[in-house]
Amino acid sequence: MRLSHKTNLYFTLLALLVFAVGGIIFYYEIRHKTQEDADERLMFEKHMVDRYLPTHNALPLQSLSLGDSIAFKPIAGPPTATIATADTGKWQDRIIDTALYSLNEKESEPYRMLSFVSSDNSGHFYRVSIFKPLIETDDLADAIINTLGIISIILVLVLVVANSLITRKIWRPFYNILGGIEKFDLAKAEEVKLGDTKIAEFKELKGVLEKMTGKMTSDYRSLKEFTENASHELQTPLSIIQSKIELLIQSENLSAQQMAEVQSVYEAAGRLSRLNQALLLLAKIENRQFAETKQIALNEVIEKKLEIFEELIKHKNLVVTKRLEPVSINVHPALADILLSNLIGNAIKHNVAGGTLKIELEQRRLTITNTGKELPMSPEELFQRFRKADGASESLGLGLAIVKEICNAYGFHIDYTYSGGLHSISMAF
Repeated sequence: MRLSHKTNLYFTLLALLVFAVGGIIFYYEIRHKTQEDADERLMFEKHMVDRYLPTHNALPLQSLSLGDSIAFKPIAGPPTATIATADTGKWQDRIIDTALYSLNEKESEPYRMLSFVSSDNSGHFYRVSIFKPLIETDDLADAIINTLGIISIILVLVLVVANSLITRKIWRPFYNILGGIEKFDLAKAEEVKLGDTKIAEFKELKGVLEKMTGKMTSDYRSLKEFTENASHELQTPLSIIQSKIELLIQSENLSAQQMAEVQSVYEAAGRLSRLNQALLLLAKIENRQFAETKQIALNEVIEKKLEIFEELIKHKNLVVTKRLEPVSINVHPALADILLSNLIGNAIKHNVAGGTLKIELEQRRLTITNTGKELPMSPEELFQRFRKADGASESLGLGLAIVKEICNAYGFHIDYTYSGGLHSISMAF
């Protein structure tokens, strides 16, 4: 999930929570205010009753608009239980919520009731109950809450859309910076272009990335120059050493022991030369110095490699089966040649006499299978540098490491399996 989407999600949830809590508080505040208004009206009507009884010495009619509904109940005398504080000298009033059955609605409706005791000049006492309906106030409160809910939803939607647009605009420099980093290619050694921004944090990020990519480019150039110089400077003296040793070997003045020692030196120099070339090749592959690519017909390259290894195949008396579909991939020609040479060469070199070699090339996969002894190491170690199945072997232990690096460079997936005396290396394009 993108950061802007996650921010919008949290913002929306927070806004909904605030509106929900605010709506509940607003609803109960409206109810409280409507009850206060109803209580004030009831007290006003009570004062009217208190003035009417002593003046007219009779009960008022319900049609006198003293309240929505009024009821009188004669009592024997002033009930002492309802006497309020002594300083008022009046009986306690009681205001409660109640319900009355409505004949029109066929259901009970909410009312606010004021109950108090009043008397006339003749000494007659009455329990007076005034009822004020809360139907209209409840309907008003519900209407306000519903309206508030609709407004809240619209407001949340507007805020979410506005926040999304604003966030997209604010984060645009960041995505420009991200796009510039994605386009940055170290092998091309081009200056990274991250665009301009006025936001301090993004400007700081831009500066850090430009400094970092600049340092990477500089280090890459230095490493590239080193590998190129090392390839020339090391290989030249090694070639001179080998040529001089060859002259010594051809000399007739050497004893058998001296000849053996010179031969040993010659082989060590040759091994050192091959090791230098292999390590330099690995460095070049890792540094992406094989930038140029072209369409290579793998089936044709495999056929040529089998022709090159034909003598070795006959020497080991191997049975070769192949199923090659016409497949082309976009790679550097030299790396494609090295890749297939190492894979097919290893399958032949580590095969058993009279064994089998099977090569299958499909549109998205190359599989090479050969007979052989089980490896004394885990499959994960097979593609590591200087890992050899036979410690006494003259192999450098870098062939499959080079294959792995080539696959990493082009995004190929390679794996190894062993089952029933068959080694199988599969490479998916």
